[in-house]
Amino acid sequence: MRMVTGIIGCALLAFAILHAFIPNHALYILIYGTGAFFAFLTLRLSANLFLVRVFAIGTTAAMFFYFAGFFRMTQHFTESWHSSGAALEGIGMLLAGFAMIPVLSCFSCMLKADCREHMLEHMQENMKKKQAEQKRRAFFSVPDSV
Repeated sequence: MRMVTGIIGCALLAFAILHAFIPNHALYILIYGTGAFFAFLTLRLSANLFLVRVFAIGTTAAMFFYFAGFFRMTQHFTESWHSSGAALEGIGMLLAGFAMIPVLSCFSCMLKADCREHMLEHMQENMKKKQAEQKRRAFFSVPDSV
């Protein structure tokens, strides 16, 4: 999964760089750069639960922004939009929206893993308590040295 999010980050960074050479497209550089930032964060982020939640919400917002941007563009498309200059923005937005799904999945897995670790710790503590209670309540017991 790390390789997939790395490829997504590189692709979104490439989209941002491609838009750097188009005049009046500074907003697209920021849009695609944000997606690349979230994708690269999955590679280096530690298990801080609060930050993972914040970045998961940011990734969701970016994903919906990409889809909303694409669907706002569709009203201006002609029947041959895929062969015009609008294809770069339209296909880029659509691909970026779908690319955010695995990135969001990584953040979701980080949240689940953190909760699972806490749950496992809690279960192990409960097991130790139950074992200690069972030892105390035993009517007949075998000494530990045997």
